Amino acid sequence: MNRVFVVQKQMRFDRDVGDYVPKFDLSPAREYGELHYLLSPSAAPFSPESILAELHERLADFGDSDYLLLVGNPCLIGFATAIASDYNDGRINLLQWNGKERRYLPVSADLFS
Repeated sequence: MNRVFVVQKQMRFDRDVGDYVPKFDLSPAREYGELHYLLSPSAAPFSPESILAELHERLADFGDSDYLLLVGNPCLIGFATAIASDYNDGRINLLQWNGKERRYLPVSADLFS
């Protein structure tokens, strides 16, 4: 089964609900597989050792049928992209939002060729 790895869960405070709710509706990405969040909303890149360990653990079996959804802190996005592509011999699949079509489109690259 295909998987979509969301780099970081993004939350915002909703005054009507009185709690934190997802900042974005990522449900259109489910067209490409089941959503898996890699890092919590509070993850920060300033002490990367524990973050890198989490990413290595969660992306160790990243393969050709998996996608990264680049949501979150730019540093964390960079770490996740580098680690996922390393585990997959430089091949990476990303999802890019297309506002006109209101859906995600796949972008694939071989970073080491």
